[in-house]
Amino acid sequence: MNRLAKSGIAIALAGMMIGCAPRYADVPAPTRFENTKQDKLQAAEHWHKIAEHFAGQLATDLRDKLGGRAIHVPLPGGEQPFVDGFRELLTTALVAQGLPVSTEPRNALSVDVRYSIYRFQPDRAKSTYYYGDATAITAGLWAIGAVAASNISPNAGISAGVKTLAAVSGIEGFAWVSQEAMGRGQYASGPVPRSEILLTASVADGSRIVSRRSNIYYAADEDKDLYWARPARTHTIPVMGDCGERSKLCAR
Repeated sequence: MNRLAKSGIAIALAGMMIGCAPRYADVPAPTRFENTKQDKLQAAEHWHKIAEHFAGQLATDLRDKLGGRAIHVPLPGGEQPFVDGFRELLTTALVAQGLPVSTEPRNALSVDVRYSIYRFQPDRAKSTYYYGDATAITAGLWAIGAVAASNISPNAGISAGVKTLAAVSGIEGFAWVSQEAMGRGQYASGPVPRSEILLTASVADGSRIVSRRSNIYYAADEDKDLYWARPARTHTIPVMGDCGERSKLCAR
């Protein structure tokens, strides 16, 4: 057996040893979840979309359970701008679904909206590798190199132009395939957001829950005031005192 063959066998055995986990361990080995997708809220229109999604889910659950009663979505106000906006949009979406919606809670099934937002560590890695990028870059560099290495001749300009056009077309074609055909254009730009929203809408008939739906979304970190901050509540306190007329008390 020659030296090259021996080296190949040694490398293969070493790879097998490195790639194998021990049969016994004191603790379970941490693993990653399978890759999933999660919507990132970046506009009020996105609030509209998720309100329509919730309304469709609730309508599916409730159509045969209302017993002639209506649905009521409380609008208490004073919540985060996102929650206030979501309640309004959910009311509109439920009406669009053809469900009876009442402005009064009396004799109606109330939609309980619960909202929680969580802040995670910064710079969470996507850890997502897209196969084919290296091949496309190599092909592009190869084509550009062919342009640079073209022989100087009366037809060199035409030849170089054709090669350049071919190189650019190849790169643009790959970009289209990547963004449209392979669906990468659906992914939001920027780092993974730190803020995540847990939004739940439930409907109860007495003590029995007849519909409950929960969804999770990303919130853009730069829009934190829309999701975290509640408007400051103001109170007017009348102060009684002399308004300059001596015998009269007035409120300021």
